[in-house]
Amino acid sequence: MAHKNSAFAAAAAGCLALVTGMAFAANTTSASDSQITDQVLGKLTVDEPQLVNRVQVETKDGVVTLTGRAYTGAEAAKALRDAGSVAGVVKVENRMSLQE
Repeated sequence: MAHKNSAFAAAAAGCLALVTGMAFAANTTSASDSQITDQVLGKLTVDEPQLVNRVQVETKDGVVTLTGRAYTGAEAAKALRDAGSVAGVVKVENRMSLQE
């Protein structure tokens, strides 16, 4: 059993996982919170330009929190992936809600 858990942990290293409203990223490069916020907003502007006006990005100690509204789950998931892919991000918290 321990062998299977070790294999899973090794396979999951460096991957982004969405877990009950949170995404965890394995980025270890150091960056300031303001740099991280700017880079996340930059990625959202390119990948999901309509989302930038509806989602707020805050960063504290490498933890990025996304709040606001997404139109679809896919749109929210893309924002979480974009945020988690930025160097220096240690965790992404999803506080977005879906637009009804």
